[in-house]
Amino acid sequence: MKIAIQHHLLPGSSLTEQFQYAAEFGFDGVELTAWGLPFVEFGTFSDHMNAISAAMRVSRLPVSSLCSMAKDDLVHADPAERAGRLDGLVNALRAAETLGAAGVIALPLRKQYPVPDLSPIGDAAQLSERLLIHALKEAVRQTPNGTAHILLEPLNRYETPYLKTLAHAASICKMADSPRVKIMADLFHMGLEERNLPAALADNAALIGHVHLADSNRQLPGHGHTDFTACFKALRAAHYEGWFALECGVTGDPVEVLPAAVGVLRACWDAAG
Repeated sequence: MKIAIQHHLLPGSSLTEQFQYAAEFGFDGVELTAWGLPFVEFGTFSDHMNAISAAMRVSRLPVSSLCSMAKDDLVHADPAERAGRLDGLVNALRAAETLGAAGVIALPLRKQYPVPDLSPIGDAAQLSERLLIHALKEAVRQTPNGTAHILLEPLNRYETPYLKTLAHAASICKMADSPRVKIMADLFHMGLEERNLPAALADNAALIGHVHLADSNRQLPGHGHTDFTACFKALRAAHYEGWFALECGVTGDPVEVLPAAVGVLRACWDAAG
């Protein structure tokens, strides 16, 4: 089991300090996000390789993955916005390759960027699907020798009008027609949208490339009622070998609660075996 944590959840006044804390707390890697540090913006990770590489070298931890923001979502009504966001994804994929990260977490759209209903040409969902698949295929085309995955994340109904379940994400991955397009399964969002979390994971395990961990209340594992053992059992049965990354609230002293969360997760993983 490889457990990472998003860097902005860690204490420390620099990226190197945050990576060092991650190692001290028992994490296996760090997920870089496009927020939480003033010098990192999505699509510009490659401009800061010295700082990132130094943090990796000092801590001896890898970067597990890169994560985008709402302003980077691939689907938008404005063609210029879409083009800029596609460029950002391509640049982030190249940075992920350089860093040895598994991939880049990308989303179609959130509620603040609605797509119009242009029926009978296509309603909002149909247009979103066409625009998303085009963006995914184009990102793969522009990185022909790449190995980093595009990790497509479904959200919950309160955050997005489109792409809410693993099954829907799986259908998009298949239409994108590239082994580099995978699902990013977030247990918090799944808890709001899936009828059965272990079943959803099992049914779509072949396309899952990354997993975000948060408890039912979007807090650290062990602070809610999500059955992590059952979820891990489904993934272990499917021989999942990808990263898990914490994306959640941190209540309490990080020096105490973050190592405890790692312990909870490893105990659940062992129990799932």
